[in-house]
Amino acid sequence: MKSKLFTLDRRDIINGVFIAFLAALLDGLIKILESGEVFDCTSLKIVLIAGISAALAYLLKSLSTNSHNQLFRKEPA
Repeated sequence: MKSKLFTLDRRDIINGVFIAFLAALLDGLIKILESGEVFDCTSLKIVLIAGISAALAYLLKSLSTNSHNQLFRKEPA
């Protein structure tokens, strides 16, 4: 990660989308295996919410760390 505190670069966005996809996929698979049902509108909505939540969490984490992955710290001189 090379982005500075309170900034995002292209790699952060790509990682956020990738994490969202994986979180939604895993959440959907777990829900299907637990319930034994197939995808319907309700389960799809839950999967989308999980994916969006994971992406936002990753992007907020990326915004709050500097290029050395230190939380809420300025760039070292």
